[in-house]
Amino acid sequence: MTNTPSDTDARETRGDSGQETSQEITVSYEDAMKKLEEIVTKLESGEISLDESMRLFQQGTELTRVCSEKLNAIERQITKLIEKTDGSVTEEPIDTEQ
Repeated sequence: MTNTPSDTDARETRGDSGQETSQEITVSYEDAMKKLEEIVTKLESGEISLDESMRLFQQGTELTRVCSEKLNAIERQITKLIEKTDGSVTEEPIDTEQ
């Protein structure tokens, strides 16, 4: 199987103990979502082995974590503009706790 750039970003590797360890994933949110969609399509097809299904599931779990972290980081950066009575505008963090 040939590795594409997106395969390399989230590929599982074997550590010294022989157990699988995940590499640090450095991929954009959009690329991670695209790869997740590809993984879901492969898993839903039912045409891959159990071992390949498990590998893809683990890769998908890691990509989900990456997406979640990226969304949380963006959420922390979002601010709302508040217009004061004197007409000036200030920025305040959006209250995400509702």
